[in-house]
Amino acid sequence: MTTTETKKPSLQGLVNSTSIPESLVRAVVRQMGGWQSFKESAPDICRGGIDGGFHGFIYYGDTMKFSKQNKEAIRKLAIDQAQEFGLGVVEMIKGFNCFKNNAPTEAEIIDGLAGIAHPMGVNVLNALAWYAGEEVARAYCE
Repeated sequence: MTTTETKKPSLQGLVNSTSIPESLVRAVVRQMGGWQSFKESAPDICRGGIDGGFHGFIYYGDTMKFSKQNKEAIRKLAIDQAQEFGLGVVEMIKGFNCFKNNAPTEAEIIDGLAGIAHPMGVNVLNALAWYAGEEVARAYCE
């Protein structure tokens, strides 16, 4: 390792270094196929976003299930982050890049945060899974 390289944290180091709920950090790592796979994917996610196709975050069936199983931790992360940005949580989620051409309604976002899927809710649940994955990857890369 050169002096310009920084040592990336262990899983426990990542958990300890971020305000992201521990359960969500661990769930994202599991969804990506484990710690090794996560470490390899995180820099690419940080550079280009998770929508490029990363293990566990490709298919709606996987992302919907992930969002439903982790809805409390995702909701907490979103609320905390929106407050940091001085936004309401619905406003912040409406601003996600994946919604630039087809923004969900406030009701659809609220349903998505509750883990409820309906036609547009599928997209909201997918976006929330991607959001969680990108935020955990960002915490690892920083």
